[in-house]
Amino acid sequence: MKIQDIDIDTLRQKCCDLLAQSYMELGQRPSEEDIVSFSVILANDLKEDFWMLYFIDVQKAFRNGIRNTKEFHITVKTYYSWVKSWRKIINENENKESNVDRRISYRSRKGTGIKRISNQIKKIGNGNN
Repeated sequence: MKIQDIDIDTLRQKCCDLLAQSYMELGQRPSEEDIVSFSVILANDLKEDFWMLYFIDVQKAFRNGIRNTKEFHITVKTYYSWVKSWRKIINENENKESNVDRRISYRSRKGTGIKRISNQIKKIGNGNN
């Protein structure tokens, strides 16, 4: 589901869970109050600046940022650069037919049966059972 389609309270909860997990992965223990406050800021930033991404894109951006950058403290500047970098990877691969970056394979429809289902729906809509 795209961020634009997620209601703000649900998005804040998702952000809270993501931040709690991220802090754990970084070996940090902020207070619950800090995590909740920061999740409100993150959710608002996502709604305002990254509304066309899916939440899984944000999760992947955090995962990649934690594992593949030298940043070890989460700040607004840190997560913003993670999400922007991930969005750039997505945008660069969006119209590629082949040689798609394997890091975004979760976004692929290949092997999901979506095209086959879409074709079946078209047949039914045309009366060609």
